[in-house]
Amino acid sequence: MKLLLKKGVGILSGVVTFVLILSLVAFFSYALVDFFSSSESAVKEEYDGSSGGLLRAALIDALYVTHPNADFTRSFEDTLGLVGFQVDVYQGEEVTVEFLKRLVSGYSLIVLRMHSALSSRNELYLFTSEPYSSGKYVQEQSFLLVKEAYATEDSQSVFAVNWGFIKRLMAGKFDGALVIAMGCDGALDPLIAQEFINQGAVGYIAWNGPVLLSHSDETILHLVRALYVEGLSMEEAVSKINNEIGEDPHWGTFLDCYIP
Repeated sequence: MKLLLKKGVGILSGVVTFVLILSLVAFFSYALVDFFSSSESAVKEEYDGSSGGLLRAALIDALYVTHPNADFTRSFEDTLGLVGFQVDVYQGEEVTVEFLKRLVSGYSLIVLRMHSALSSRNELYLFTSEPYSSGKYVQEQSFLLVKEAYATEDSQSVFAVNWGFIKRLMAGKFDGALVIAMGCDGALDPLIAQEFINQGAVGYIAWNGPVLLSHSDETILHLVRALYVEGLSMEEAVSKINNEIGEDPHWGTFLDCYIP
């Protein structure tokens, strides 16, 4: 049985439709521990990287498939290059569930240019670019860590992940990193904000409601400059950018900042 959630908000100011697949998961509680413990250890062993003292940033751009912005990517790389960052860009079809599991550690900054939306339980889901299939990630779907999601009513459905996925399958990925979520509603789920912090993030910055993609692109570029070129603290940078760039012109939303 599918529960269809329609939201009148979205990163493109369109209608966001979220399809949730309901499962009875209490039955799997003991299997959950064994399955995800072994999965995490395998991922860490194979893909854990080392920065070797080099400042590193990751731009995870699932929106590149449908809404590429080469100017945003170029400006992001140029700004961070001024202060000695190595920037790794992951775009489009590359941003899958498996990619998120295997994300290397050691980043000081991770920017998530991804659709996002709240479920009926007010859990934030981050949209990958991977087309949904009921036959993939069966255990993850059973444990409600990934869902089928639609960015718009007429778009192809994709996999989306929540705070539980981050906890169970991305442990150790965010040590020392500032995480910036560019999609809608990112600041409205305290569970995902806290989970990034639990996983070692030094801070989490996200929108306190829906946001236009064009506004998010512009604002985040200014935020990155304020943080890394001007050297402002997270709170100072967010306050400055909210004041200078202003609220989203359509939705009236601002950036929020979570610090441990």
